[in-house]
Amino acid sequence: MNIKSNLKSLGIALTVSAFTFACNSETRTETNSEIDEAQVEVNETGVEAEREYDEFAVWVNDQSSRAESATEEEWREMKTEYNRREAELDAKSDTWDDEAKREWQEVKDSWKRTEDKVQKRIGDIDVDVDVDRNNN
Repeated sequence: MNIKSNLKSLGIALTVSAFTFACNSETRTETNSEIDEAQVEVNETGVEAEREYDEFAVWVNDQSSRAESATEEEWREMKTEYNRREAELDAKSDTWDDEAKREWQEVKDSWKRTEDKVQKRIGDIDVDVDVDRNNN
């Protein structure tokens, strides 16, 4: 009788151990899957941000070349588009690493130099036109 009792206890202990191991393996697998999914999301976000940055850097270079001979109207359009795109990327730049932030600053500095050249060439186009006129 004592042997039967010991075998039962051993069987129950093995069964409980097997279930515990199975649960832990399943939990580890689920946790690893969640970590993998999170890493994929972070990588996709990083790739998307890099793509947007690269596109913007190319756009700035193209527009800087065009700006050398742009009319005032064309310059206004370029400047408006630049401001819109810069604001979008500035909002995302908090998550970038130091190298990406440095490169981003270089692109903005490049645009500032272009802006300065154009302002000298065509003058300040952001003129306030609210003028009081007296009829004499």
